[in-house]
Amino acid sequence: MQLRPHYILSIALFMLANAISFSQNLVQNGGFEDFISCPVKMSNLNKDAEHWSAPTLGTTDYFNECSRTKLGVPMNFKGKQEPYEGAAYAGLYLFAPRDYREYIQVPLTETLEKGGRYRLSLFISLSEKSDGAVKDMGAVFSEKPLSVYTKRELAQSELLSTSVQTTPIKQFPITGYYQDKQTWMELTIDMVAKGFESHLILGNFKSNAGTAYIDSKNPSNTEEGYAYYYLDDISLTYLGPEYKTNEVYVLDHVNFNFDRFDLQPKAEQSLKDVYEYLKKHPNLKVAISGHTDDLGSDEYNDVLSRERAGSVAQYLIGLGLDKNRITSKGYGDSKPLDTTLTDEARRKNRRVEFVMTEFEDDNP
Repeated sequence: MQLRPHYILSIALFMLANAISFSQNLVQNGGFEDFISCPVKMSNLNKDAEHWSAPTLGTTDYFNECSRTKLGVPMNFKGKQEPYEGAAYAGLYLFAPRDYREYIQVPLTETLEKGGRYRLSLFISLSEKSDGAVKDMGAVFSEKPLSVYTKRELAQSELLSTSVQTTPIKQFPITGYYQDKQTWMELTIDMVAKGFESHLILGNFKSNAGTAYIDSKNPSNTEEGYAYYYLDDISLTYLGPEYKTNEVYVLDHVNFNFDRFDLQPKAEQSLKDVYEYLKKHPNLKVAISGHTDDLGSDEYNDVLSRERAGSVAQYLIGLGLDKNRITSKGYGDSKPLDTTLTDEARRKNRRVEFVMTEFEDDNP
């Protein structure tokens, strides 16, 4: 059968929509393009930039090409810089005398999933009028917006003293001083969510004494100078679950209909997560186990559970997993998750579980 052009287009758009939803940016207005007011006065982030705010008394700035003041793009009070993309960006001090600091925070589009792996990335550029440069940039995730009455650094002790639950400070990997005043530098960090994170805070969480700072004009200068940076294109994307070896996991959305062993559409993304994780960890293998509810004979349930485990195994193999890295087995109704004999309990028990283990060395 030959597919008609409009049908092919529909399939392509459906696949594209799925790909976009899976890798969507969870940072609202990550490129700073959406604004409430065109910038007129400095220290304007809270008032002008959509979704963004300053979590402390530090006065973070917002720049946009629509401005005819010193907050314009590309020319502004800190020099000249074209946006990484679009027409706007934010600006803040990562180093200043007397430990003065500026931060930036934003609500995420959704609360992060516990055990989920995420990648945070942003682009940074040193302003032309900065005295020096740093190589310290960090991120904190919080349950609610932060509002801390300080102009100094948000140290870990300061964060722990607030009533808002926060993650430990996560430092971006150090590759050298962020000294480039022309080209945007990309910073990236991967993290595993605890399950409460709904806001992101960015900045330098170290004091001047703890910050790696270099005076770009006079390296021998020991006085405290200024390091002002532009930020643009901030994104947080979901990478998939974080799996531990030798731990039993129930596959999400892989709860079979009664007396069936065919996979439901929602199960496919869960299996793709497992496949992608195994693809990135070639030292691991996976054991699949199928289970049924208590209805039916033992003999029938044994066969049905094997079929369910086999469906999952074949799907992973179809994605590209080496068949030598996967085993499957059925347990019938011998290992129920819920023994209350209700419809909801039986639905939970019609499941597939998996365990990842490392390959044993045959030649120790």
